[in-house]
Amino acid sequence: MNEQETSATVLAVSGNYAVVGLPNRRYPALAVQGDSLKVLQEAVEELAEHLGSGDLEEAGFSLGEIRSTVASMLSTYESASREAGFDLPYVR
Repeated sequence: MNEQETSATVLAVSGNYAVVGLPNRRYPALAVQGDSLKVLQEAVEELAEHLGSGDLEEAGFSLGEIRSTVASMLSTYESASREAGFDLPYVR
């Protein structure tokens, strides 16, 4: 991977997420703290384990955690994008 000097414009910071504008990109990006990313990955792994063992109750709990986390990320992204004057890169 080539390293290049790039500066990002921080549009918003909310908890463990930041919405940033990158040069030559039409839409902003969402930056996630590493520990938060790891927690999300572990929740996905737990979901897979519970589904694999047939434990649907625990799978439902894991899925709820994942849905909540991703919804929070999306909400942060959408709010910051709107406030900065960006359209969303998808149809809502």
